Formats: sequence, structure tokens, C-alpha cells
Amino acid sequence: MQTYDVIVVGAGTWGSATAWHLARRGVRVLAIDAHTPPHEHGSHGGLTRLARQSNSTGPQYVQLTVRAFELWDQLAARTGTELMTVTGNVMIGAPGSPWFDSTVASLESSPFEHRVLHGAQARAAFPRLRIADHELAVFEPGARIAHVPAALRAMQQVARESGAEFRFDEPVLDWSSDASGARVRTAEGEYVADRLVMTTGAFSARVLHLDLPARVDRQVLVNFAMPPGSTPLPSIYVAGPAGSAAAPDYGCMEPDGTWKFSVASNSHEIDPSALSQDVTPYDVAEVTAVVRDRIPEITGPPVRSTVCMWTEAVDGHWLLGPHPDSPRVVVGAACNGRGFRYAPAIGEILADLTEGTARPDVEAFAPARFSLTPS
Repeated sequence: MQTYDVIVVGAGTWGSATAWHLARRGVRVLAIDAHTPPHEHGSHGGLTRLARQSNSTGPQYVQLTVRAFELWDQLAARTGTELMTVTGNVMIGAPGSPWFDSTVASLESSPFEHRVLHGAQARAAFPRLRIADHELAVFEPGARIAHVPAALRAMQQVARESGAEFRFDEPVLDWSSDASGARVRTAEGEYVADRLVMTTGAFSARVLHLDLPARVDRQVLVNFAMPPGSTPLPSIYVAGPAGSAAAPDYGCMEPDGTWKFSVASNSHEIDPSALSQDVTPYDVAEVTAVVRDRIPEITGPPVRSTVCMWTEAVDGHWLLGPHPDSPRVVVGAACNGRGFRYAPAIGEILADLTEGTARPDVEAFAPARFSLTPS
């Protein structure tokens, strides 16, 4: 039986970030994962994640965005690795689309540089994108893409350099906590700690033994070849039509020069243990139709696909805070499709909460806002 100060269960995006922050503070930390991150069994599958500065969910995210980008830059400098690339981002939409309107409102009250372009003005600025007369294009020059494998390995690297231990391909079979401490059991053995951090992504409800007010949706990412000699495009978001509550479709350039695109959906709810990399002709056709419409120069067939998933709480916000029945356990769940770009800031928050440091800026994200019952 091995003893630690903190055990992090789930060493993917948020778990690796938490282990990094705890270890740099001198905490003896163990991070355990059922697989070897990066992998394709969770929410971080694929090569990239879009990292725009805007958000559609409220002003409380603005300072978290600033902090996340600061920490990404610090991590890149420390590891000498390119973790994010500035690409700029174009959001296409029409007034009356709830996601688009809230995103524009958020930008207008933020410090982030942006320009709002109308119809012909938008087409002149971005002639390679198809933008209708009634639509606006909002350009964020500071938007980036995050390089998933490099970013995960960088967080794990600096955590190890500060003394963190990682155990991969070791599924957690059970955990418990009481007034004396916490225990985690795997097929390899049993580990004891003063506190636990649970960052198990789409599997959170099952691992936490709670009926979380969240759903897990399957997301298909499809890559297309760009025309020979073409220059990079900014990343793009395409909002649903006016009155639609649909999430935006989105795409970006990948490091290999292909274009990745996804038609976002909250209608493909799945059991996370049933996630498969298999895609259907309908999956591909749905994405291809939007790409052909919005980026006419992309005419070739898809070259590959990736399937991942995201977990979305009913109110659209993260779950960050104490487990309602286990005071020694801190929960980080419900990434809501934007968890990767905020990972360094989330890891810092979870480390603070684990050490008992008050974070009034994230109290609204506490699981206690819901009446959670055992599952």
C-alpha cells in the first residue's frame, strides 16, 4: 500500500493539469488513468482543439480565459514546445442566434481584440469563406489552436519534474473516503491519500456514484485535404440560424495541413464506454455538406476521421468543487466542449480547492448548486 498527499483519478486533460499544479507546490501526488493519455477513449481525441478567447456562457469566463492563456504560454516557455498556434478565428452567424448573440455580447464586454464585419464587408475580408448577406463575421485575431498531444505531454512532463507520479493503463476499480483519508483500488494494488481529485471526464457519473445532471454526446471530427499550395485559413465557427439553440459547427487547420471540421450535436447521447472510432456514411455526409457550403475550395473527399465525446451539464457550466458526500474529494467534471483550452486554469482551480484555498470566482460552478443523489 502506497501513500500520497493527493491522488488524481483520471489523468487526461484536467487531471494532468491538476497534477502539474499540485506537484509544483510540493504536494506528493499520484495521477492514475485507465489508458495512456493522449488517447481516443475520451474527450481529448484528435490533434487539435480550438482555443478562441470569446465565450458564449458568461462574463465569469473572461478572467479564466486570460489566466489559461498565460499559463499555456508559461508552460510552452518552460518546455520549449509549441503548444498553441495563433490562427485567428472567424465566427459566422446572424443576429437572433442565441449562441452568436451571447458570444458577441461577451466579446464586447471583454478586453479581447475583435472586429464585427457585415455581409459584403465580411466577404471582402474573408473571400474564401461563404458568408450570406444577412450574416455577420466576427474576427478574433488572438484566437489559437491547441496542440493536444504536445500539450498533454508537456503538462505531464512538468508534473513529473516536480515529483508527480503517473500510473497509466491502470483502471480504478473502487475508491472510498472517510474522516481518516481516502483509498483507491486498482488491479495493481491499493493507494492511500489524504485527498482525492476526480477528473474522469465522460465517466464522472459512474466513477463518482452520483446522478449528475449532465449528458455525454458523441462528436465526429472529419479531416479534408486542402488544395495544393493553399495558405492557412483561420479557424471558424458557424452558428445555427436565428432562433436555433443548436451548438455551432466548427473547424480549423491541423498541423499536417488538412482541415478538420465537426458538426456539433447534442442529439447523439451515448454511454461513454460504448465510444467507437467507427463513423457512418451519414456522419461523413453531414460534415461534408457544411464544409462544401462554407469553404468552397475544399472539394476533395475526407482523408480521416476521429470520434470523441463531450459531457455537458444542464446549465452549461462546469462542475468544480467538493463531492457532496465526500469532503476529501474534489470534483472536476462537465467540460462542456471547451475544457481543453481552459485546462491550465482548471488545474490551478482544482489544486486550490484541494488545498482548501477559497476560490470565490468559481463558486457558481460548485456541484452543490444541484441536488445530487447517489446513483
